Amino acid sequence: MLGDAQLGAVLRELRTARRLTLAVVARRAGCVESTVSYVECGHRRLQPWLAQELDRIYETGGVIAALASGVSGKAHEDLTSGVPSSDVFVVLLPRGGVSVPLSRREVLATLPVGIVNGKLQSQFERVLDDVRPDSDLLKHFTDSFDGFQEAARMLSPQQLMDGLLGNVAILDGLRRRAAQCDSQRYFGLQARYAESLSWLSEEAGDLSGAIYWIDRASQWAQAATWSAMTEYSFVRRSMMVISFSGDGRRAIDQARLVFEISGASPRMKGLAAKQMAYGYALTGNSDESHRALDDAMDWLARPTREGDTLLGQRSVVDEDLFAIFQVTCDIYLGHGESAIRVLEPKLAALSRSSARTATITRAKLARAYAHAGQPAEACRLAWETLHDMEQVDSLSARGELRRTGRILDQWHGRSDVRDLTHRLGSRTPVT
Repeated sequence: MLGDAQLGAVLRELRTARRLTLAVVARRAGCVESTVSYVECGHRRLQPWLAQELDRIYETGGVIAALASGVSGKAHEDLTSGVPSSDVFVVLLPRGGVSVPLSRREVLATLPVGIVNGKLQSQFERVLDDVRPDSDLLKHFTDSFDGFQEAARMLSPQQLMDGLLGNVAILDGLRRRAAQCDSQRYFGLQARYAESLSWLSEEAGDLSGAIYWIDRASQWAQAATWSAMTEYSFVRRSMMVISFSGDGRRAIDQARLVFEISGASPRMKGLAAKQMAYGYALTGNSDESHRALDDAMDWLARPTREGDTLLGQRSVVDEDLFAIFQVTCDIYLGHGESAIRVLEPKLAALSRSSARTATITRAKLARAYAHAGQPAEACRLAWETLHDMEQVDSLSARGELRRTGRILDQWHGRSDVRDLTHRLGSRTPVT
């Protein structure tokens, strides 16, 4: 369960992103302004009725209620007896917020083939029989997806994954009950949730989970005839290679598969070319990296197809993508000074728009300062990143810090470097 302060920070971000004052939210929720203020400051527990009102006001599709409810199977001991409590999580159904326990193991085992197996799932199916699938429910879960994406900028993956998994299970059950004409829309939404779960699993350092969910995203995208998601799955695999191993050649091989798909969209080719630029940079091939990055920007400048814009660059808001892509290549190539000039001015704005992106950017900046021969600044930023990771957790940031530590080894006689590398060794393991 989220702490009151953490949930309050999320609520404040949701409100300010919509340019709403405390007074306006309180009036729409039917309470006094101080109640909303105390909840946002973490001084008062968010009550279920207010969580539902805030979900309505912010159009977050039940995300606030899900985050406020936490994960527990204790209220359903008659159903969960014999199931390890650590395996049970609670999902909130739409239209009334009825809570139902599920087993993670059962859901993950049966989703790929769409079968019902186990006591908890059988009870879940019976409850779903009372929910009528329609277009309003699809909007509810689309809003919920967007709400989870906003929360992912501020919270750790583990705090979000059960809520997303519960929505996937509900969508899968509703799809089987929906009219045939709506089936593809449900599959498409399931694919979006699965891709997000893949990304969160990657950030949590769970390689098998990241692969499992990108496979589900591709499977459901094919059923929805959403070719862009199928193409994007190879981009995601290239990203996983870099995150988990830093193997540039394998990252290139995965991304290149997009270009072998007949009729692949320009946007997916652009994202694949960007990954190839990263891969070439990791191998030290500056010329090929620059050439691939030019290709990426050429493809990304072309008209997009329906559904393409839903994929890629979820956390960078209103940023110059070329600058972000170029600076990542520069860091991989060991060019610290140019990366510092680009990243340093952007850090404050990123901190306001996404704590997760800011944390990853700060880790990249630490590595850039190490490349530039400035160990004191590198250590300072690395410590700040470690502090930020207490909130968001990020394999991407951990990987950057690990590589920063290797560069800083050349100054192993400095006390600040010794302290940092000791902490990195005990706090930031990377597979």
